[in-house]
Amino acid sequence: MSDRRPERFLYIAGTSFTGSTLLSFLLNLHPQIVAVGEMTGPFRGVTDRREYPCSCGAKLSECPFWAAVGVEMAGRGLRFDPEHWDLRFDPENALSRRALTSSLRSNRADALRDSVAEHAPVLGKRIRAISRRNEAVVASARAITGKPVFVDASKNINRARQLDRTTSLSPHVVHLVRDALGFVASKKSRAGKSARAARAGRVGDASRYWSRRSAQAERLFAALPPERRLRVRYEDLCADPEREFGRVCALLGLEPLPGPYEFLAGEHHIIGNRMRLSSSSEIVLDERWREILTAEEAEAVRRSTERHRRAFGYA
Repeated sequence: MSDRRPERFLYIAGTSFTGSTLLSFLLNLHPQIVAVGEMTGPFRGVTDRREYPCSCGAKLSECPFWAAVGVEMAGRGLRFDPEHWDLRFDPENALSRRALTSSLRSNRADALRDSVAEHAPVLGKRIRAISRRNEAVVASARAITGKPVFVDASKNINRARQLDRTTSLSPHVVHLVRDALGFVASKKSRAGKSARAARAGRVGDASRYWSRRSAQAERLFAALPPERRLRVRYEDLCADPEREFGRVCALLGLEPLPGPYEFLAGEHHIIGNRMRLSSSSEIVLDERWREILTAEEAEAVRRSTERHRRAFGYA
């Protein structure tokens, strides 16, 4: 491996069902990268955060890695444990969240809104506190592992923008994208568990959501210098993980890690979807959309998402 040890913060942006957990596992194999999956934690709706399973198999409250992060954070004057995670910029209240963190469909408008929020007495204080906590967690993980590159796969595109504005982390961003057909099918297959899930699973709603997030990613890329951005397609990651892993390493100024990859081998402390608890290292392209979507639904998805599917090489 190269002796170069660039200190980098990598943010994986995109939607759900794009393979961000898989990419987190792969990146965590690299001797200079510590990847934790969804840094913010998928805690909304979780009854007992202490019982949440880390990918290592331990409860989050008993995981040695996250306990060590808590000790490092305490040394920095901050409390950090499952009940005191507090790394999200977006408020719990849905209305406040939409007002303060949703995209205004313009980089200039977003920047103006963010500037107003950052200078508001109460809200600005909260933003500065969350920024400090994010910086401290990254520094703590680097100190524990001795690895200079930290990866956050929280996916929320506005979070990447906020981290760039309010912290010293200067994120490099990978936009991990999946064809709208696969994304919409995944949403549809999980619909019905709740009224909210049912709405999200509607083909039209899911297609519009994919297009909105794609537009946000394009605006984020327009605001970042070329050397700090990279688009990776889920389908390419599954087809040739060594090539796509190498492209991400090049973005970070690291030597590539040759395959093949037993990505569940070794020590991982990944927060994310159920795949983190899998017992198989096999990388398989999920094309179940061909069975999940009817021909009419697939055509509707293609029509409504054509612009960004074409931009991303899917049409």
